[in-house]
Amino acid sequence: MSLVKVEGFEQYKKDTANGGVINTDKRSFENYKNARLFALQRSTEQRTTQETVIAMQSEINNIKSDLSDIKSILTQLLEKGK
Repeated sequence: MSLVKVEGFEQYKKDTANGGVINTDKRSFENYKNARLFALQRSTEQRTTQETVIAMQSEINNIKSDLSDIKSILTQLLEKGK
């Protein structure tokens, strides 16, 4: 494998055997990996937050339903007591 500099781009080398272009700048590759990892972590956190919100909404709806049932029972008890 023979590498030749790409004109105008110091970090790129061209493989003369297959014509592929290779980025030889290790720092930019590490920055890319770190940015990708950060994006994946952020996506996971957002998904977890969304799941938590959905679970809380469900719990709130259950509580509303329970309160409605209690209100209905209390109303019936009050009407029977008259």
